[in-house]
Amino acid sequence: MTSAGNKSDTGSNNFEVEDQTELMYTEDTIWTAVFSADKNAIEASIQKDPDVIYTRGAVGECPIHMLFLCGSDAHLEIARDLILRFPEITTQTYHKPIYYGENVLHIAIVKRNAEMVEWLLGTEELKPYRQELLTARATGDFFKIGQPSYYAESPLGFACGTNQWDIAEILLKYGADMNVVDSNRNNILHMLVICNLPEIYAKFKSRWLEKKLSIGIYDAFKNKGKKSKAVKQQTNLWNRLNNDNLTPLTLAADLSRTHMLSWLLNERKIVQWSYGDVSCVLHPLDQLDVDFQDDTAHQPLSVLDVIIKNNDTELVHPIITSLIDKKWKHFVHRVLVRRFAITFTYLMIFLVTTILEQTRPEKSEDDDGNDEKVEILDEHSDLIRISLCAVGRLIVISGALLKAGREIREMTTLGLRNYLNSTGSIFLENCLASSFCVCILIVQVLRLFDMQNDAVILAFASLLGWGYMFFFIMPFRFTGPFVIMIYKMLFNDVLRFCMIYTIFLAGFSQSFFILFNENGFRGYMVTIKQCFLGLLGDFDLDYYIEGTHPFISVSFLIFYVVVVTILLLNLLIAMMGDTYADVKKSAKKLWHLERARIAVDVEHGMSTAERKIKAHKYWVDVQGERYLQVEQVNNILFEAKDDAVEDD
Repeated sequence: MTSAGNKSDTGSNNFEVEDQTELMYTEDTIWTAVFSADKNAIEASIQKDPDVIYTRGAVGECPIHMLFLCGSDAHLEIARDLILRFPEITTQTYHKPIYYGENVLHIAIVKRNAEMVEWLLGTEELKPYRQELLTARATGDFFKIGQPSYYAESPLGFACGTNQWDIAEILLKYGADMNVVDSNRNNILHMLVICNLPEIYAKFKSRWLEKKLSIGIYDAFKNKGKKSKAVKQQTNLWNRLNNDNLTPLTLAADLSRTHMLSWLLNERKIVQWSYGDVSCVLHPLDQLDVDFQDDTAHQPLSVLDVIIKNNDTELVHPIITSLIDKKWKHFVHRVLVRRFAITFTYLMIFLVTTILEQTRPEKSEDDDGNDEKVEILDEHSDLIRISLCAVGRLIVISGALLKAGREIREMTTLGLRNYLNSTGSIFLENCLASSFCVCILIVQVLRLFDMQNDAVILAFASLLGWGYMFFFIMPFRFTGPFVIMIYKMLFNDVLRFCMIYTIFLAGFSQSFFILFNENGFRGYMVTIKQCFLGLLGDFDLDYYIEGTHPFISVSFLIFYVVVVTILLLNLLIAMMGDTYADVKKSAKKLWHLERARIAVDVEHGMSTAERKIKAHKYWVDVQGERYLQVEQVNNILFEAKDDAVEDD
């Protein structure tokens, strides 16, 4: 559905709600009687037309819904009477898009009326309608994900999502399904993460485990003495995926629920031993770390993947930090140093090859003022130069082809969209590496066909090649934040400044072009140059005074200097100052985030066999599951002080 369609639906819903309000104050209708809790008027309406209790209002409601919605003792007394007389109205639901699917049980739960919930489910006369009440789904626009009233559609979801465990207990007593999912396949635990309710999450999970255990004991007793059959193990509720391929844990990371994520990570931990204030703790790596044992193309994202994808420094939890540090200690550091050595050597060969290619005889003047060629190399030295140049060129071309092949494989593995949507250091690496390879290959094509301008492309490639070295200094705390500052200033502050300045430049350059009666496109380029020099404070006032319209020209110049040179430039400096302060404030978390990004990138480039090498093993195996073992002091993850972290 388009955004225009959504806006239209919202407008239509608003009109329906307004119509509902007007109906409440329209005399001689069932709605007026319901709103004022006039039992005699309601009875008279039913006597006149027995089908009036089935009538629908502006938003698809029935009279019984409005009685529950008003919720006073008088309204609920009338509602009980009508339900006992016409029990089928208990299962009536709203049938228009805004509140579609909502029934009286949903309303009673939201109104926090545990007594009425018990009555609806426990009354013997209503027993035939109990299951339909418990399984009704409120799927209207008012209850969609992202709305304040999203409670996973089911009555059990409504009770848990509104933090009413007493009502949830009532629903469970009468057979509510704990495995229920909504339209997005969110189970109750997903919804509790969205609603940020860790206490209810813990109670619901504990109750689900109790039920699972009781079912297991019952099945074991039932099958006692019978031949056992292989039974498919039920996936734990907290490990189940919704339609977005997220578990409750990874959903907390995706929604930036910092408190909920921290609580969930601590809730999963296993304490191995304690000694005074020191504890040895195991953290399960399933859902937390990249699952390299799952080779499927669309494997679920881990918490680490989500944090990197969303570029969210607020989610850099001490457990995440410890995981990143262990990856760096065991294999990432070695791999990155090796890559750095190879890249630096390659760039030095590229530099030497460029110098040798441009080594040629120099000219000097003799005593008579005539040009005289002076050979700076003898024939033997020149032959060595040509040989070294050929070897260097071959290495440069081969390196570019190998790197291009690797980037293409990465595009194929991740998909072009994910490759281009990468962020931080990986975005920098992808852009610079791809552009460098393309430039080197273009240069070779231009030289092959003896075309001009290869020097321009080669100069651009040189800049890209040495710029690639920034990738290697981003994960170190000493240099990383500084590179991030440059990156953010260029793509945020300077980019915004350039967009605004371009408008002023175009306007003032055209004005000066007209005032000075310049000639053609070349003249327009001269005025652009004059305006740009004015930005730097380098302008010739006499040039403007001696023009055809000196007063207007000088006035425009003064206005240009005030607005652009004084206002815009100082605004740019202020924005850069804010960026510097922001980056400095979150420098530690940004540093950890870039380390995580590079660690995951390195890991994706390794085969499953390489990752399982003992030297690369940063986890412990416990009964076939991977765990991260860390030490905690006073319940705080033990970490070396920042000053002791080596940036080697």
